[in-house]
Amino acid sequence: MRVIVSGISGSGRSDAVADLENYIQKNYPKKKIVVMNTNRMMWKTAQELRMDVKREKMLDLSPPTFQALRSTVFERIIREVEEHEEKHDELAIIINTHATFRWREHLLAGWDFFYLTKLKPDLFITIINIINDIYETLEANSLWKGMNNRLQLGIWQEEEAFTTKLMAETLKKPFYIVARRQPPETLYRLIFEHEVSEKVYLSYPMTHLKDDSKKNEIDQLAAKLRKLGFVVFDPGTMELEKIHVDIPEDIRVFDFYQTVYRDFQLIDQGTMVIVYYPEIVHSSGVVNEQAYGFRNNKYVFAVFPAENFSPFTSFFADKTFMSVEALIQFLQEELLPSRQLIKDQEK
Repeated sequence: MRVIVSGISGSGRSDAVADLENYIQKNYPKKKIVVMNTNRMMWKTAQELRMDVKREKMLDLSPPTFQALRSTVFERIIREVEEHEEKHDELAIIINTHATFRWREHLLAGWDFFYLTKLKPDLFITIINIINDIYETLEANSLWKGMNNRLQLGIWQEEEAFTTKLMAETLKKPFYIVARRQPPETLYRLIFEHEVSEKVYLSYPMTHLKDDSKKNEIDQLAAKLRKLGFVVFDPGTMELEKIHVDIPEDIRVFDFYQTVYRDFQLIDQGTMVIVYYPEIVHSSGVVNEQAYGFRNNKYVFAVFPAENFSPFTSFFADKTFMSVEALIQFLQEELLPSRQLIKDQEK
């Protein structure tokens, strides 16, 4: 399994990959994973070639020099990937990289499509993060301090995911966005259990929840779904918790629209939507996500804690339950066995 994991500077991409390595070592010590970090490899290669390059000025290299250095690294990656695969039958190789660089108001390519087609990755993942978290991370870095703009970081993150998705579509391979705050189990299941895991988008009210303790119930449902073997895409992992009064209006508007597009992408990359109302409150997001999932060929299962619900609640759902317990029982006893039977018949 060859996996491209992309993400912009400050997104926590490398931390997410490191968390995955630790998770595998702790829970699946027999699994083999190799991580190749293209940024570190480029710097190491420049040193080996005795190039007079300052690390903080790597992106200031002339385009031909930068491309030549990048090509040397990609040749090495392809060679080392093949060497690792000759030694191990079941192996996941993670290429930890940028798809794009945004430097000095200019967009640079992080990958060469020629080498992409030679590497032939099996899976593409982009790590995304809350813009405020990215901004604060970069501002704490001496290389990036004073150079950051929240709106441009948001645009760069969208460009990174968009470019990675284009790579995946070019090679006809799966693509996922994964929030940095998702547990490492998410990356593990996407990489090692991609073909067999069910992927769920968990839809629930956020803005108008009256009881803060209800968030714990949402987290408990997510944990139960993961225990059943589901990959759970939780939109709450991208919720903007810290609203800074000094954030310009343009980034607020950008984040406003991006929330909708991002959540629809999370639905698109799943196999089903589970709608959960821990209490009966208005939620435009849940209503639209439920209808979007249903109209886009996703299974939709809703938990609505009342007998007298609107016909629209059940119309845009394949099945409606009054409790989480009833939902879990259905998933465990009916849905999962039937889905497994279909998969066995398709083999």
